[in-house]
Amino acid sequence: MGDGPEEAPPSDPGNVEAAPGTADRVQERGQWANKTEFVLSMAGEIIGLGNVWRFPYLCYKNGGGVFFIPYFVFLFFCGIPVFFLETSLGQYTSEGGVTAWRKICPMFEGIGIASQVIVLYLNIYYIVVLAWAIFYLFNSFKNPLPWSACTNSWNTAHCQNKSIMGHESVLFNITMNDYEYERLYQAKYF
Repeated sequence: MGDGPEEAPPSDPGNVEAAPGTADRVQERGQWANKTEFVLSMAGEIIGLGNVWRFPYLCYKNGGGVFFIPYFVFLFFCGIPVFFLETSLGQYTSEGGVTAWRKICPMFEGIGIASQVIVLYLNIYYIVVLAWAIFYLFNSFKNPLPWSACTNSWNTAHCQNKSIMGHESVLFNITMNDYEYERLYQAKYF
């Protein structure tokens, strides 16, 4: 309308000129470069140590292949829909977990806070599991292996080294019933 150049509206991301006193404004959130980057980051979030270590153990403990029936029921009716809801809500609002729910409905902010508390608890136990893996990884390079003999402080009195093919590398902890344990306890201390 005027003789000078047109100014971009304030909501235009190309207009980066900041007004005086607004240096501490929140920067705009980054975006995915392409769909492959998004899919790979979601796979990185979903696939973890539990898929490799914990899941096969749970299958074995809870009945093998039969365990897949309730697993897939909950996966398709609970896991995937909730994951899709959280991902699409975050993509739609371009916000974090707590503020995305607040943006939808301020009363739902508690859902975001509760999910963050759950994530905190899960991270605490997950760090312990990772610490076990690192502990055993580093100790597996020691010679002899710390768990290859019955001379350690954590071994019970019932630990025995058994020779298999000339090597004393297999440990056996004998499980006893209460009567045998009580008899050995009394013989040792009384």
